[in-house]
Amino acid sequence: MIFVISEENTIIFMFIFTELALLLVSIFSVNFGDKMQLVPKKKIPYMIIITFLVGTLYETLMFLFDLGFFDGINFHMLMSMGVSVIASMVIKIFVFRDIRFQEIQDLSVLEKGQDLLDVIDLKVHYPLFAGVIKKMIGSVRAVDGVSFKIKTGETIGLVGESGCGKTTIAKHILGLVPRNGGNVLYRGDIIPLGYIRELRQKIQIVFQDPDASLNPRLKVFDAIAEPLRNLLGITNKIKLRRHVLRLMEQVSLKREHMDRYPHEFSGKQKQRIVIARALACNPELIILDEPTSALDVSVQAQILNILKDLQDEYGYGYLFITHNLSVVNHIADKVAVMYLGRIVEFGTVEQIFSNPSHPYSVALLNSRSKIDPNNQEITFAIKGEIPSPIFPPSGCFFNPRCSSPNRTAMCAMTYPEKTEIEPEHFIWCHRTDI
Repeated sequence: MIFVISEENTIIFMFIFTELALLLVSIFSVNFGDKMQLVPKKKIPYMIIITFLVGTLYETLMFLFDLGFFDGINFHMLMSMGVSVIASMVIKIFVFRDIRFQEIQDLSVLEKGQDLLDVIDLKVHYPLFAGVIKKMIGSVRAVDGVSFKIKTGETIGLVGESGCGKTTIAKHILGLVPRNGGNVLYRGDIIPLGYIRELRQKIQIVFQDPDASLNPRLKVFDAIAEPLRNLLGITNKIKLRRHVLRLMEQVSLKREHMDRYPHEFSGKQKQRIVIARALACNPELIILDEPTSALDVSVQAQILNILKDLQDEYGYGYLFITHNLSVVNHIADKVAVMYLGRIVEFGTVEQIFSNPSHPYSVALLNSRSKIDPNNQEITFAIKGEIPSPIFPPSGCFFNPRCSSPNRTAMCAMTYPEKTEIEPEHFIWCHRTDI
């Protein structure tokens, strides 16, 4: 059997092909441009449909009234695409009128001591699924009832072993993971589960590894200017370059660094670039997720001094996440010690380091590495394995590893209540000698 392609089938095929091409052009032309990231997502499908229909209308009219339509099919297809692109540009003009674009501003100075972030009984659980139908069989209690406050000009240090939930708290504050309980308030208002652009501007993060957080294909100028384009809708290149240069000067980078790629910098310089990018949108709260752990000791001091100078000058609030107690002692005002998803001790730096009261805090401080050429043996190590966050032990979570002489029978039965040892110094422990 021989299949014969008739002239009518050819016409239908060509028309369908041009329509598909027109649809792709409509989708591309509507989504093209940095400012489109500020357009509400629910409006974009309507913009694509209108753009596509305008091009289709032109193509249909030419098909009906131009007898030589298929003789000049390439010309008509290009013209319909051009009409669609023009239509998308006109639609964008009207849509952009409803968007409040912001001007580039100098870094603002915050009044210190104001309430900034309030975490209230936060719970974040990761569900576990198994089987063919992916039935939920449990959950990992990464964060299980954490509360603390951050004020402007204040640094809260969040310390603990790996896997205790420090980074999960940061991820939720940034809107990257949902919460299962509790609330997070920013300036007195609850942070919604659907993150809004204004919050994205005010809460920024400096990641642990600058190599992983910088796009190797973007020059330094583009990396720092990216949040200005995406969050503020600013596209004037002259304004962007001036502001990026001011930001780079804030972190001790030079003008000639602006047009280089990340691989041309040292680890210290890359972390400065990341800090400058975090400052681009004039934030109020900066989350520092182990920002110095990938750097040499001498370089760590330089980065920490830059962060302290910026905080002293502009009044930023810092949430400093680390397992390096020496760094916390240098930069933090208050310290929250976490174990297995919960805070076990909270107090000022002086209180935690001079008078650690929870057995876990004592163990952490005793297990710090000390450089001694005459004695290179490990003098102290916390015994036992970290319990599973899926099935935490009954009572105090630390009780299977606790070596305190003040342990009681209650340690294995009920989780301890919050106890105030001295003003602003709290522990969660059943100690009888308090």
